[in-house]
Amino acid sequence: MRRISAVCLLFLALAGCARVGGTASGGRHPWTVPHVLRFSDLAEPDHLNPYLSQMDISYTLTSLMYSYLIVANDKGTLIGDLATEVPTLANGGISRDGRTYVYHLRRGVKWQDGRSFTARDVVASWKAVVDPHNLTIYRQGYDRITRIDTPNDFTVVVHLRDRYPPFVTQFFAPLQEGGKPILPAHILDREADFNHSSLETHPIGTGPFKFASWKHGEGITLVRYDGYFRGRPKLKRIEFRVIPDGQTELTQMQTHHIDLIFAPVQSMYPQYKALDGVTVRTVPWNQQALIVVNGGKPGLSDVNVRRAIDMAIDRKTILRNLFHGLYEPAHDTVAPTAVGYVRRPAKTQDLAAANALLHAHGWMRGASGVRSKNGVPLAFTYDFISGSELWQNVGVLLQQNLRKIGVELSLKAIPYNQFFDFNGPIDRYQYDLAGYGSALNWDPDTHVYYGCDQWYPKGQNYYRFCNAEYDRLEALGLTSDDPKVRAPYYRRADAILWNTSAYFPLANSRRLIVANSDLKHYKPNPTSTPWWNAWQWDI
Repeated sequence: MRRISAVCLLFLALAGCARVGGTASGGRHPWTVPHVLRFSDLAEPDHLNPYLSQMDISYTLTSLMYSYLIVANDKGTLIGDLATEVPTLANGGISRDGRTYVYHLRRGVKWQDGRSFTARDVVASWKAVVDPHNLTIYRQGYDRITRIDTPNDFTVVVHLRDRYPPFVTQFFAPLQEGGKPILPAHILDREADFNHSSLETHPIGTGPFKFASWKHGEGITLVRYDGYFRGRPKLKRIEFRVIPDGQTELTQMQTHHIDLIFAPVQSMYPQYKALDGVTVRTVPWNQQALIVVNGGKPGLSDVNVRRAIDMAIDRKTILRNLFHGLYEPAHDTVAPTAVGYVRRPAKTQDLAAANALLHAHGWMRGASGVRSKNGVPLAFTYDFISGSELWQNVGVLLQQNLRKIGVELSLKAIPYNQFFDFNGPIDRYQYDLAGYGSALNWDPDTHVYYGCDQWYPKGQNYYRFCNAEYDRLEALGLTSDDPKVRAPYYRRADAILWNTSAYFPLANSRRLIVANSDLKHYKPNPTSTPWWNAWQWDI
């Protein structure tokens, strides 16, 4: 549940379009470069092998070059990509015992180097995911496969060791964190070391755009792949530019040197709305803004301390002043469309109750005003990504809130590429509290994030959270493919996470789009890898 970065389809759009300036002949603005999209982000990817990266920009860029078995469209409907359709019980793609999945592949698909795409590529990609020598991130679902049969070049039969309802949403599908495309078997076969292969710097995919060049620190250029299986892309080139601060991005959009900002700085929303020739809007996004908690740290291991901190957070001010009304209150630990979702009362600030709870459980104020118990002070550090004004401001407000309940908080900025590194503070549990945005699973199963046996590196339990009843309910949720059977288990499991303050949800996110108003057919889906129809974009 990270990043970084479940589907927020029920939220209404909160922002309209900015005013539009004059246009040149042909209906375009004079600053628009026909059929060339220039977009920016604050950071460049660590590399272009999405199996090994934890950066949103890596997933998003590679989604332009690679393809998946299934994707979600802008309505949140699952559709086939390299697969002709989504396996279901109704179409025979999922067996009655839930242990066999059949994918029928598109014919005539070519890799960007001219080789034919076949079932062999799916098998090779799976092996790359589960190979213990590879530093692959997010193996859930893939590690449940016992074997894959390929009765012909265009049929893939996947056998699981047991029933696993989330499988179809995880197997080579970009619906949540760590979504993986299909890689070329002929490239994998010739690479001696997957962790340091040519795919890091020169991807070869079946997607709508081909890798052209990478000037580190400045940008990446992609060009149209005329042989794309859905049809010739309308854009002839995509230019990604690294612009390391939000103010410069604003200036570049104002002067029309870029057409699209991947992750606009929210505090600049009013300035973006005032720009001529720029469209500003929000769309659904399966992400929460949250504060993660290291439950293994002294003090934070006490559920009463976590609950008190949770109660002390002024979410109304965060939503109004920091998220600028673009986000909505969180009501559950899963997405509104997920099986078992419950619209719980939003968490609100109650300083009196927080102080009373800490006092009742022996956390007493000292002369400095900081509470302690048995020699353990409630003094913590809040980590945030360097350059993120939003998450720095969240930390400042949190610092003020916690001071009122006798908790001391220090703020620490960490560079993006270190924050989520394998040896960074989150993966190595070298943090107390940290703020960022995190994708919610398409399926409500969250055991990999909170299970007692899922601490990193086995799973993604970066919280050191452990609750036996939660584990039991999550296991029961996997015993049936029937949503009506699964829902009650997840309602109870989610309640445990919510009531024990396993983490602190701040808001359900919406994706802010700032784009040249000449950009056409740009329809992000609500997933963590939103670019599903890039072949249709034009400018």
